[in-house]
Amino acid sequence: MSEELLYFNEDTQEQLQMMESALLDSLGKGASIEYVGTIFRAMHTIKGIAGMFNFEAIVSFTHVAENLMDAVRNKKLDLDENLLMLLLKCKDHVSALVICAIDSVAPSLQLQQEDEALKTTIENYLHVSPIQTSKQESLQELHTSSNLWHISLKLKDSFFDTGMDLLAIIAFLKKLGTINSIEPYFDNLPFLDEINPYIPYMNFDINFEGDVDKAEIIEVFEFVEDDIELLVSALENHQIESTQIAPLEEKTTLHVEVPQNSINTDTQNEVLIKSLKSPSQSLRVDSSKIDSLIDIISEMVIVNAKISRHAEQNVDPDLEEVSLEFDTLLEQLRDNVMNIRMVPVGDSFEKFRRVVSDVAHKLGKKINFTIVGGDTELDKTVIEKIADPLIHMLRNAVDHGIEMPELRIKNGKDEFGKVELRTYPESGSIVIEIEDDGKGLSKEFLMEKARSKGIISATQEMSDAQAYQLIFEAGFSTAEVVSDISGRGVGMDVVKKNIEALKGRVELSSIQGQGSRFTIRLPLTLAIIDGFLFYVGKTAYIIPLDMISEVIEYTSKHEIKMFNSKLFDLRGTAVAFLDVRDFYQEEQCAESQRKNLIVVMYAGKKMGLLVDELYGEHQTVIKSLGDLFISAPALYGASILGNGEIALIVDIPALFEIVNKELK
Repeated sequence: MSEELLYFNEDTQEQLQMMESALLDSLGKGASIEYVGTIFRAMHTIKGIAGMFNFEAIVSFTHVAENLMDAVRNKKLDLDENLLMLLLKCKDHVSALVICAIDSVAPSLQLQQEDEALKTTIENYLHVSPIQTSKQESLQELHTSSNLWHISLKLKDSFFDTGMDLLAIIAFLKKLGTINSIEPYFDNLPFLDEINPYIPYMNFDINFEGDVDKAEIIEVFEFVEDDIELLVSALENHQIESTQIAPLEEKTTLHVEVPQNSINTDTQNEVLIKSLKSPSQSLRVDSSKIDSLIDIISEMVIVNAKISRHAEQNVDPDLEEVSLEFDTLLEQLRDNVMNIRMVPVGDSFEKFRRVVSDVAHKLGKKINFTIVGGDTELDKTVIEKIADPLIHMLRNAVDHGIEMPELRIKNGKDEFGKVELRTYPESGSIVIEIEDDGKGLSKEFLMEKARSKGIISATQEMSDAQAYQLIFEAGFSTAEVVSDISGRGVGMDVVKKNIEALKGRVELSSIQGQGSRFTIRLPLTLAIIDGFLFYVGKTAYIIPLDMISEVIEYTSKHEIKMFNSKLFDLRGTAVAFLDVRDFYQEEQCAESQRKNLIVVMYAGKKMGLLVDELYGEHQTVIKSLGDLFISAPALYGASILGNGEIALIVDIPALFEIVNKELK
């Protein structure tokens, strides 16, 4: 894909997302002037950009859709639910046309039929309510026809802030007819040393020929209407009959002839690149290049660890100092590169609003869906992999969780069900929660379903938390009727596996009659972490540094004298306890003189890990353990130390799960 098409795609997708968000907000909160304006501007902008590329199919359709929104803007049509759903279909249709344009393929027969059907539906709306212009001039003035036009254009100081290039606008104007001449002029041009490159000092008089009306010419400049002063005049026998839209100052002119074919398609595409770039330049980089760079940094971390160990063993202070400085620079480089992959989740989660809206509309339910914590950052690769599990859980929340409006009213609830998607950081992890205020889960119902499917025995008893976990069993479903949305018991077990593949955990809590909450905890990144290195016996282990609450020496005062006790006393509070040597069956090391407790925290709970030697902070490159260690409990990777040893990375969430089961 060429650079021009990349920018075209990026800008149109941004406009389409803005349009969809405004439409969904209108469905949930009711239409407002702000939403209507956003929808219109998005469609109008897409039409303009597509016009610069000669994507006629997009221009043709968006022009008709724009007319519909213009009728809404002028209060000739009400933006009701039916019209909102039609506009959502229009948005999806434009998305399909954009894909065809980018791939340089003609729309399929099905897409062409959909195009005609949507246009017919829109025209039916417009036939009932003809459009009137929202400009201050009368219809007669705006629709005055002429072959010759004079356009005076003054650029305000804010013009460059729009990100638009004047040549791109002129190229768009040329599509309506012929530009005979352009006369640039100057207003208050300062001395050279006083010129501000962000202020446009050159303005223009344009002589234009075309079989168009005044409204069509004004529409060309609508992209930047707030940042220009415009005078459009019909020319007849060299006399100006005009209606001034904005005042213009006196000017001196310098005549410049423009050849008929001077603004061609290639120029338009070149100019478009410039027009779409914001003042703060950005660089588009393929994610695979970032991944490759992270791999190289990972290897550099390992190599530097070897250099540091060599300097220490050979008592080389100079080399140690260089290694320390290099380690600091590596850490800064690592953080900067990792930050490139860290993106706010809000932009990616915004698409879930459409999922919820479509499912709710299909089921006849009313939903208020909110996203909280959208500015929380997460590794882009993790976001991409978590998208499908989240979509499945959101669909389930709407389908299984939220009741029908009449039932909610009968039960004393608001007819609009609430579904909230929350994201926030916690102890080195990212927490994603999906909560609804629906009917909740019944422990008895879940167990009855599980018994009928042979998942549990007829006599087995379970706690509430254990019963809720049944929905993650393969083949288990709470749906009463199989539908195209859910009910076949395929999905939640896959959801759990996908989350665990990202070294995450998913939990479910519920209160019958009040709602349910899914809680997902994910690591911030899967590449390089700040770890804490320690030994148990002769084996090195690493824990994510962010999960450590404190480190203390373990003495007899911490012991709790209870039968089969697995707790210790932390300043008067009984905390779960795990002897790492016993858990991993490590041999006793004669050199270990002191016992240490590493107190880790996860999901708001603490646990103490009894270990031998403490080595402190360690930049940790996460490597896969491979199939050989697939059955090893509570380990999710390994790292190579400076001496070539392998350090095992402990899966703290898995340890908590194991210890909690033993305590129950």
